[in-house]
Amino acid sequence: MDVSRFSKQRALCLAIGLLLAGAAPAALAQNAAPSPSATINLIRLMVKKGLITQADADGLIAEANAEAAQAQKAQAPSALAANDGAQPGDVRVPYVPQSVRNEIREQVKQEVIAQARSEHWAQPDALPEWLDRIAWSGDIRVRDEGRYFSRSNSPYFIDYAALNRGGPFDVNQIGRGVNPPIANTQQNRPNILSIQAHLGVDVKLGDTITAGIRIGSGNDNNPVSTTQALGGGLAKKNLWLDRAWLRWQPLEWGALTAGRFANPFFATDLIYSPELNFDGIVGQGRWKLASDIEGFANAGVFPIQYAGNDTPSQAFGYQKNRSDQKWLSAVQLGAHWKIDEDMQWSAALAYYYYDKMRGSLSQPCPIYTGINFCSTDDDAPQYMQKGNSVFLLRNIVPDPSSPGNYAQPQLVGLAYDYHLLNLTSQFDFAVGSTPVRVQADYVRNLAYHAKDAFQRYPNGLGQPVNNYEASTAANESGPYKSGPVGWLLRGILGNPSPMKAHDWNVAFGYKYLQPDAVLDGLTDPNFHLGGTNAKGFIVSADYGIAERTWLTARYFNARQVFGPPLSIDVVQLEINSKF
Repeated sequence: MDVSRFSKQRALCLAIGLLLAGAAPAALAQNAAPSPSATINLIRLMVKKGLITQADADGLIAEANAEAAQAQKAQAPSALAANDGAQPGDVRVPYVPQSVRNEIREQVKQEVIAQARSEHWAQPDALPEWLDRIAWSGDIRVRDEGRYFSRSNSPYFIDYAALNRGGPFDVNQIGRGVNPPIANTQQNRPNILSIQAHLGVDVKLGDTITAGIRIGSGNDNNPVSTTQALGGGLAKKNLWLDRAWLRWQPLEWGALTAGRFANPFFATDLIYSPELNFDGIVGQGRWKLASDIEGFANAGVFPIQYAGNDTPSQAFGYQKNRSDQKWLSAVQLGAHWKIDEDMQWSAALAYYYYDKMRGSLSQPCPIYTGINFCSTDDDAPQYMQKGNSVFLLRNIVPDPSSPGNYAQPQLVGLAYDYHLLNLTSQFDFAVGSTPVRVQADYVRNLAYHAKDAFQRYPNGLGQPVNNYEASTAANESGPYKSGPVGWLLRGILGNPSPMKAHDWNVAFGYKYLQPDAVLDGLTDPNFHLGGTNAKGFIVSADYGIAERTWLTARYFNARQVFGPPLSIDVVQLEINSKF
């Protein structure tokens, strides 16, 4: 490297200066007028020692003076600050105006929030993005129920639903003192404690697809209730798959849902239990008919019952039951009219077409040969309550060896088809600040013709075995009585769905269901303890005690429309919670 002579001398001076640092104090003591700069004093000493020439020393001194002047200028502010009263150890912070501090704080805040959103590690958006697409829901109910039967009720009610569940039952044994299943009609059942619980999750899978799953409690797999009785030796309780569905909504006004889902129709509890879910496929649409009127339509197909794939188990291929599937096809048209801020009228007309629900008499069935099936066994309803007209399904051939005393194990089937025309209306308004709702519902079974049940088959085969008027003798019955009509009228004062503390309502209604107006297996299991052939009052009250928690009291007073006396009162006290 090429280095100027001046630079070499400077480097040499510095090196020698370091070596002579120890001797410098003594030499400087001999200098009569020492400089305030230790560097200049050292250069002069080096000249005196003959290490450098005076010319080189003058150059170095000039450079040292320039550096000293520059350092003094840089230290001038600090010197002034030293006179501001600060003490040793104090930390001086430059003044920052409030507006600048606010700007810095806001900038830092936005940077932190942006990073939190992108990395999902702090509020807001503390959870992963996929959790935003999931919505949880659920409810819990604890109920105390009392069932009270009039002592004047007839004791001779055959429980045909139980007969099918445990059957077939040999009706020829009745003459020998062996009774079929008999329904309780006279012994009260107070204080039946029960629970009900559901837990559901809805997941938005995309812009147009949503899925849902819900589990629920329940004593058994019946379709109309998820009530679970407590007790039972404190045994654990059951959980069932209550709902599972997929919904596709390609258009804002229309959607298609498939699987098992909540009742998609605008309805009351006249035809269907409030807890009934539907299996199948339904399309739903809503349109603006006017600025204050919205029309809607629901249409779907729902399987009710299939023939078992291998039934009868003893039969060969050509003897297996035919594929006699039972379906519900339904369509509903309606509208919501928003009359003003506190007034709305909703109405809908629906047609529910149940295909092949009516049972058929079997081919002549030689049970005496040892077989355990007949050709129309699959016509027996898979779930019944009570009220519908039923008949004996099996055309059993007498045993030739004992024509007067042979087994006749029977199942029962429905005596009629069910093609229901249903008109539902609901009017909401307010009296002052208090909501009021009035509901009216009417249904008629267009497939009902009383004579059909007596003219279908010769020799009295296929005629109903129930719904006969009472007689003075236990082994006799009066004329057959049924009907295709049902209706409901109800008024609700207060909030129909209390979800806050001190929300309340009171309701009063009257329900009337002739025996074959609707399918008894799908009706509300509380009124008259389920089924049809019932009429009476329903009184209820709700009161909110906390957020999403309320108390309920209900009273059902119901008796038969036709036939022997059967009066049943049901009292329910509940605490409900929903989330």
